[in-house]
Amino acid sequence: MTEALVVRAVAGVVLRDGDGRVLLIRRATENTWGLPGGGLEPGETWHDAAVRECREETGWNARIDGLLGVYSDPATQIHRYPSGALRHFVGVVFLATALQHIAERDHEATELRWVTQADLPEPLFAPDIPVLTDYFNPDQPVPLIS
Repeated sequence: MTEALVVRAVAGVVLRDGDGRVLLIRRATENTWGLPGGGLEPGETWHDAAVRECREETGWNARIDGLLGVYSDPATQIHRYPSGALRHFVGVVFLATALQHIAERDHEATELRWVTQADLPEPLFAPDIPVLTDYFNPDQPVPLIS
């Protein structure tokens, strides 16, 4: 069954370690690699949603350091899940530092991997491709709005 297009407000995190690597999660729903993140809950701020989603999906506490950008371009932010669900993400993506690993990841992630630009795994979660491209582009001014 194909669902109608639904707009989804999401917060994402580019979580960095002391070696300059970024933490990616392997998404259980479709076996793709992407950034930690997810939907805002009622009454939640963008900041709080980003910290919560990062902790739930990775087990890491994060310090939000700044804003990478706001992503909403339908060309890159509309995604159909294997279930048929069709989502248009409006994402606020933060830059963050990994502080402390405090728990196990939740069921949404089957694996975690610290990566550099040179060793990005495949396949990547399509809506995260422009985010990672922007993050790894040293000439790209931030914050971005797309």
